[in-house]
Amino acid sequence: MYPYRMSNVMIGYLNLATLLASIPIIGAGLWLAKGSTTTCSSILQTPLLVIGFAVLLISLAGFVGACFHVAWALWLYLVAIILLIAFLLGLTVFGFAVTAGGGGTQVYGRPYREYHITDYSSWLQKHMQDIKYWRPALACVVGSKACPKIENWTPMDYLQHDLTPIQVCTSPLIYSITYSFLSVVASVFFQYS
Repeated sequence: MYPYRMSNVMIGYLNLATLLASIPIIGAGLWLAKGSTTTCSSILQTPLLVIGFAVLLISLAGFVGACFHVAWALWLYLVAIILLIAFLLGLTVFGFAVTAGGGGTQVYGRPYREYHITDYSSWLQKHMQDIKYWRPALACVVGSKACPKIENWTPMDYLQHDLTPIQVCTSPLIYSITYSFLSVVASVFFQYS
């Protein structure tokens, strides 16, 4: 038996830390599965559980391989980390590709930015126009606290406050002027719900 190397000890401690960090992630996913009934929370449930269990299994492989000198576990850990890095890199490139040019334009004299669907990629435009993608998003916006905070504002309040994009989309003044597409979606959503 050869002595522990510093690299094995460091990999072991790093994986022990990520192993312990995965437990609250899994716990949050299970808590959302059990206790939450809102649409926004149920959307987060599956990704949290998948991420939590993936981190748990990868960390376990790295910990066992580093601390107990199990070569196949270290190889499994290496392959999993390479695949994870490639996936995250691909997801980042995809995100930049579909949203390139869609940062919004500053409206003169207004504290908010104006966003146009035509500034985004054609793939994202098609997905934004399909009603099945709007229903969960609209349910989240309606169930959020963004709308009640601004429902009693005067037109002057809209000009003076720094609005988030969600508040801009859901505010009655701007909603009726600029975002008529959302009103069609909202009427269809409430008609079929």
